[in-house]
Amino acid sequence: MRTSGGTRPAAAAVTDVGRQRKHNEDHVLVRPELGLFVVADGMGGHNAGNVASALAATSLDNFFEATQTGELPGPAPDEVDLPPEARRVVAGIRKANHDVFVISSTHSQHQGMGSTVVAAHLALDHIHVAHVGDSRCYRIRNGTIEQLTKDHSLINDALALKPDLTPEELARLPKNIITRALGMKDAVKVDIRTEPVQPGDLFLLCSDGLSGMVNDEQILDVFEFTREPQEACELLIAMANEAGGTDNISALIVRIDSDEEPSVRPASSAETYQLDELGMLLPRTPGTPGDAQHEQDALSSDDGGDAEDIPSAPPTPGQEREDTRRTPWGSPPSSVVQQSDRPPPSAGRYVAVSARSASSPPPDDSSRRRKHVEVRVARCANCGYELFIGNNFCVECGAPLKL
Repeated sequence: MRTSGGTRPAAAAVTDVGRQRKHNEDHVLVRPELGLFVVADGMGGHNAGNVASALAATSLDNFFEATQTGELPGPAPDEVDLPPEARRVVAGIRKANHDVFVISSTHSQHQGMGSTVVAAHLALDHIHVAHVGDSRCYRIRNGTIEQLTKDHSLINDALALKPDLTPEELARLPKNIITRALGMKDAVKVDIRTEPVQPGDLFLLCSDGLSGMVNDEQILDVFEFTREPQEACELLIAMANEAGGTDNISALIVRIDSDEEPSVRPASSAETYQLDELGMLLPRTPGTPGDAQHEQDALSSDDGGDAEDIPSAPPTPGQEREDTRRTPWGSPPSSVVQQSDRPPPSAGRYVAVSARSASSPPPDDSSRRRKHVEVRVARCANCGYELFIGNNFCVECGAPLKL
């Protein structure tokens, strides 16, 4: 995809189970040909949350496929003044909310399931960022970071009603309660923000498993080290795990490139990245290139389990999320990340999803068939953690994969 002003996106995403959960209920969607990038964080217990986030991402994907000609539903009263592409994002999220709500209402095993969502749509030199819940979008520009979304949380709602709350009063409020989510009601209020883009901009979409573990200074530190979306995603995941990995972790990065610039920088195999005790990046030191053996097993069958076996009892936005872990799986880069109920082989397996080059031809239909893919590669030479093929960093210790 190229915008009208001679820019193009380069994007990648990584989702990880984290260190304290058994199942991955996050989903990421990378569709550069549609200018669509999504992170969804499901909730509702084992598999119910996974179903909600997968359904939300799939619904948005299908909606954008179906509305490429510009035909949109009539705008709601609060959407009349929005640019058409901003209305498209809002309408897509409202459709996703409706889909999640219908399944939740008509299938007892999914009753009450929900999902947060943050979606970015790049069109005509502007990015339209919409969200529901506490999944976030940050913009990194000229060495500064700005959070473009505001969490729909109990704390933020309390501050909106009573801005003079003291730190002591805020400390007594639960920090992990969200007040909006997809699927809770038949209608949902979507926050939307439109911003112009310029070459060099970086946009980070993430679940709260990342934003709750890695602060703004650490995020900037990562982008001072590398501006490659894939490398930055992997390093952010490693830092979140190093900080505790208490939740599933998803990072999706979109970099705005000029058409005159190469979209991919050659990766260096002679640099070492390390974290200190606080999870901050240490200076680069020369590394020694080595060999890595890669073995890939593709599983074409869908072994995600029967939907009737999925338990329910999920929380509502006024309740705390259940303590469940997540297990992500690989998929073609143009489709939603697929997930399996199989337990991770060690602390957790993650999925790296890299966007196709903007100059690549669009895929045929067969390339978008969803498959579960399990990939095994050599273990990290530094800590012995199993690595995913194509990784540049170990998500356990942050060391680079020596090639």
